[in-house]
Amino acid sequence: MADKTALVVIDMQNGFCRHPEGGLQDKMGWPPLINVPAVVEANAALIAAARERNIPIVYVRYETLPDMTNAMLIHREAAAATGLPAGTVFAMEGSEGEIVAEIAPQPGDHVISKTRWDAFLYTGLEPLLIGLGVVNLVVSGVLTNACVETTARSALQRNFRVWVARDCVTSESARLHENALLSMGSLGAVIADGKQALDEAVA
Repeated sequence: MADKTALVVIDMQNGFCRHPEGGLQDKMGWPPLINVPAVVEANAALIAAARERNIPIVYVRYETLPDMTNAMLIHREAAAATGLPAGTVFAMEGSEGEIVAEIAPQPGDHVISKTRWDAFLYTGLEPLLIGLGVVNLVVSGVLTNACVETTARSALQRNFRVWVARDCVTSESARLHENALLSMGSLGAVIADGKQALDEAVA
């Protein structure tokens, strides 16, 4: 049922998706994400379909304090190794932290900030979903093998049903992406293209 379903869009921020030079991926020396234009387009279609059905849309964005005191230890250590000031690496301030324009939040959408891979950990995501009466989650975003997979696992453990929109997620390589989809599917998440995932979640 639509009133028991929510779409959770994870970390579709400029710093991951739209800053090939100077964004978080570049600053950390990490490979750029693959297939970003197609994934943004697929997310735009999925979000539009959710809006048509009045399904709540929850955007999750990565954001630490400028000094990274609330960041993961491994991220603090990795950022220090770059030699860059902490606030220029993981804080995701200004345009770098914004959701990419094509799928930007609209009035009535929900936005949750997180400091971990898991969108449920140390955030208000779970109380929000419970308050909305949500049971079924459709998940999209980046990275397939990190924040998407960790959030999907966490949702399953919290007794949500989970669909991962495979055309709406991506990672740094096809191998990481496909292995993460296989892992999530083996644990009980339904892996399907965005429209199919939404149709099944609201059925």
